[in-house]
Amino acid sequence: MKKTALKLLTALILSLTGCTSPKISGTGTSSLEPLVCTQWRPISYASHHDTAETVDAIRRANARRKAYCGEG
Repeated sequence: MKKTALKLLTALILSLTGCTSPKISGTGTSSLEPLVCTQWRPISYASHHDTAETVDAIRRANARRKAYCGEG
């Protein structure tokens, strides 16, 4: 009976260790902004040099970034 209780307690303790939030180290910032948003910058274009398809794709990519990261 004691071994069963010990196994149950061990399983409970091990499952609780997975509840901590992940730490991101080495970013060099204490910002709450997701790390991807510090690297994923808006794309610029020149509509008189780029095709309509390229401009449309860039606008969609920028809209996705804005929806995920917000302004900036």
